[in-house]
Amino acid sequence: EKVAVRLGLTRFATGALLTAALTALPETMIAILSRIQGGLSYLEVGAGSILGAPSITILVGAPIVVLAHHRRPVNAGVSRNYLLFAAIFLPSILALLLLPELFFRYALAFGLMILYVQLARGIYREEGELMESGSRTVLERVLRANSIALMLIQVSSSLALMIYAADSFMEEVVASVDPLAYSLLLSPLGTCLEEVLVAAYWSLRRKADVALSLLSGENLIQSTFVLGAGIFATGMYLPPNTTTIVALIYTTAALALAAILRAGARPTTVLPITLLYALYMALALYMKPIY
Repeated sequence: EKVAVRLGLTRFATGALLTAALTALPETMIAILSRIQGGLSYLEVGAGSILGAPSITILVGAPIVVLAHHRRPVNAGVSRNYLLFAAIFLPSILALLLLPELFFRYALAFGLMILYVQLARGIYREEGELMESGSRTVLERVLRANSIALMLIQVSSSLALMIYAADSFMEEVVASVDPLAYSLLLSPLGTCLEEVLVAAYWSLRRKADVALSLLSGENLIQSTFVLGAGIFATGMYLPPNTTTIVALIYTTAALALAAILRAGARPTTVLPITLLYALYMALALYMKPIY
């Protein structure tokens, strides 16, 4: 929050851009590390971490935050992010299934990453309420000093710990009987649970609007930059039928969330979305690699 204040970001940009980009690093790093490690099992885990990343945030985290919403106005960009996710993720997955050649896959990946840069510029420039100054960070309280350097040290060290934990998590999943299925089931817990925890923390502090901005921005970056990085790193060769259904589940949830937020419907209307997570888990258990 204090970094966002220093950068002059709005509440929407703090969640949808700054925090979303930082918390998307673990699943991205798993995909990159899977290429460096080499081996089909590692590539399966890397591809599974990319495909499974939105499951926790869009099927569990967002409904929980909507239920806890304290009636603070939500930026229109939140519902727009979910509509963009629906418009980008499913077509991208279908395009991957129709493009077996790596050249065309890489072209798609490059296009997705460029698209995110353009969308991020729009989020940054969008007008809105500025993020107010938060309390001092842990390091600032310990050292009894206000310093941008201490803030950056805390942020960078937290990111380093997340990436280290994600790498260690990947090693455990690769050693399992079915790396692809386990990565789809467990990888989101290792890479994307922090987004849900941060969003829950903000909701408890009556900043549900920032929490929803984070979760929607997270899904947006997962459908563009993260997916593009995953294609470059792993090729994203996944079973067609199950992968398509997973993408359809995400799209259904995104469209429902966009409609609920735009209409200002009762928070309880999001409860059916959580049932889709059970369907996702069932599909993950039966997904087999195509190598």
